[in-house]
Parts: sequence; structure tokens; C-alpha cells
Amino acid sequence: MKTFPAGPVGRRARRHRALGLTLVELMVAIAVGLVLSLVIAGTVLTMGRQFSVVASNVAAQGSAQIALSLIDSAGRSAGAGLFNNGRLLCPTLNAWKDGAVFADDSVLLPLKITDGGSDSASDTIVFTGATALGALTAVPLMDTSATTDTTVKVSNAGGLQDGDLALMGAPGSGQPCLLFQITAAPAMDEVACGGNATLCTTLTRVGAASSGYNPPAAAFSNAPRYGFQSSAATPATYGPAVVQRLGSSFAQTAFAVQCGALIQYNAFSDTPACTQNPLSFSGGANALATDVVLMHAQYGLGAIGSSDVVTSWVDATGIWKNPNPTNVERIKALRVVVVVRAKEAESTNVSAACTNASGVVNTGPCSFQDANAPVIDLSGAASAAGKTWRNYRYRVHQAVIPLRNVIWSD
Repeated sequence: MKTFPAGPVGRRARRHRALGLTLVELMVAIAVGLVLSLVIAGTVLTMGRQFSVVASNVAAQGSAQIALSLIDSAGRSAGAGLFNNGRLLCPTLNAWKDGAVFADDSVLLPLKITDGGSDSASDTIVFTGATALGALTAVPLMDTSATTDTTVKVSNAGGLQDGDLALMGAPGSGQPCLLFQITAAPAMDEVACGGNATLCTTLTRVGAASSGYNPPAAAFSNAPRYGFQSSAATPATYGPAVVQRLGSSFAQTAFAVQCGALIQYNAFSDTPACTQNPLSFSGGANALATDVVLMHAQYGLGAIGSSDVVTSWVDATGIWKNPNPTNVERIKALRVVVVVRAKEAESTNVSAACTNASGVVNTGPCSFQDANAPVIDLSGAASAAGKTWRNYRYRVHQAVIPLRNVIWSD
């Protein structure tokens, strides 16, 4: 123990010793402070990273739920204006748009699923229906009408107006519908009604072959003549035909996954494309949710066309890739699975492969628990360098959507 001399000198020495630190003590204090600073900084960084992960999870889940609600809404409107007296207006469609054939005797479906081609590729969903507000009553055709005729005679306007798109077809004939556009205000006619009435309404449909929806001659491989009644005379006429108002546009609301985002667009008029950095879309597409890695969809089938009870679920493959008219009538519902992923990869494997209750093996999380559940395969999902799909957290959103216009039409 160090001693100090008595007297004033000793007292000053003792006072200086009490107020000072040795070099060793100072170094120890600095080291302890540095360790504490590093611990605090590490804790803050960890908490910040955890907050970032949680925030990205919440954002991805929220946007996916909104997107799924939009798919549900579109699905419940599918088929509006496509039915007459409990059956599809026509099994197939002829459509011309802006100088090119859009559909040539193509299957007309309220719901169309295009399979992605594998369990790791996303499907595309397209809902078709009218956009018109109010009643969608079909009006009878009162005279014959060929594909290229410039006028159509109907019993009454039925809400049709200048600029509207409409479908003309003969339900039950097996012939395609024709999409056309009204290009003038409907006019009353007291003479030219095909001898089937004393009063009818004339719909004008003219337009250049390079624009609009009214087709030129020889546009389609099968272009039937429609009429007040069916006739086997040459040329054959199919009837009784009707004209169904669609509204200002022909809506084919599509949902697809591009560049890690779920997008919505009009498949009848838009051809979307995307760029990754920065994320942007062209061709009329709207991004609904980001961080989407997979979307699968399936048809819900009734045993027969007149049944509203879904007895099985199928992918859009095999005979369901392009279903025939009889099989189209069996499609009563859609179920869809959307898989979203957190933005941040984690240092350890936080996700594992899942086998559902019915034995369906997934490379990723499970969705529905039945034996027909779509297989989720995330092995091809883009990952950060040195990471795999297992380093990310996922959330599966799923919905079953009844096609109410199809069901109500039965």
C-alpha cells in the first residue's frame, strides 16, 4: 500500500490520487465501454433486421390478401351477359379487333385457366363477362344477319346504344357468337323487319377493317348466318338468334404472375410485359401484389352440366386445357392458391417441404388438404446469392370462388 508524507504535501498528493486514474484503469474502462457499445449496436441491428423482416412479411401478406379479394370479385362477375335461358349464348366466339382476328371459333368460357406448364410455374386466370350496368337481357333478332352485314334488326333496343359492344348468336345451335360494335344510335323501323314483325329496331354496325370490332369478309373460318328462325336453305340460317348487350368494352379480366408480382390486365386488349430493375409493367397491366412467387388455379367441376355441386377439382391440363362445350358446362367454381414470400432471406433454413393430409408432396408449403390439391414447387424461385427457397418465409393465401352467373343460369 502506497503511503504519503504528513503535512501539506501529503494532503495534496492524496487528493490528486483520489481524483485521477491510472493508464491501466483507463484502458480497462475503454475496453468495457467498447464491448458494451458493440453489444448495444448488435442488438439494435438485430432488432432492425427483425423489424424489416416482419414489416416485409406484413406488407406481402396485406397486398396478397387485397389481390385475392380482387380475383374473388372478378370471379363472381364472370359469365355476366353470356347466358340466355339458362345456357351459354354460344359455345365458341368469333371476334375481330383493330385489324386482326382475336378469336376464330374459339371456346367461350366465363373462366379460362392457362396452365403454367409445371408445378413450379404460375398459371394464368381469365374471367370473361359483360361490363354493362343494369339488366343484361338478350333481344331477339328479327331478320337474317351475316357476319359482314352493316345492319342488324332486333325486336327492341333492349338498352343497346351507340358505341356498345354486343354478342349475336343462336343458343343451342352449336355455332359461334359474333362480337360486334354498334356505331350509331338505334333507330325504330316500321318496314324492314324481315316479315316477322311490323315494328323493330335497326342497329348499325359499320367500320374500317383496320380498326374497331366489326370484321371484314372472310375474317373467320366459320361465319354463320343468324336469323329469326333456323333454316336449312342455302345459305343455312341459324336461329332463333339473339343480340346480347355487353357494354362499352368486352371484359376479359386476367391475373398472372410476372417479375415476382401478381398483375391484373384486360386479356382482350392488353399484352403485358415487365422489367425487373426497377420493377415496371407495360401493356396496360396493374401490379396488385409484389413478392408473389407462385399462383396455381383449378376448375371446380359438377358431375353434369346441370349440377351446381362441385364434386372434383382439376388442373387446366389434358381435356381441360381446351374444354369442349359439354365440359364447359360442368365448370362451376375456381379455387386459387397464391404464395407470397418475405423480401429478406434468413441465414438459416426457416422453411421446409410440406406433405398435406392426403399425401400430396410439395417442395414448399401446403395449400388445400385434399388429394387433388395443386402441388407447390418453389425449387425454381429466384433466391439471393448463396440462398435457396428454404431461407425464406412464405405465406399461402387460398380461396374458393363460385361462378355465380354460371350457377344462376342453370
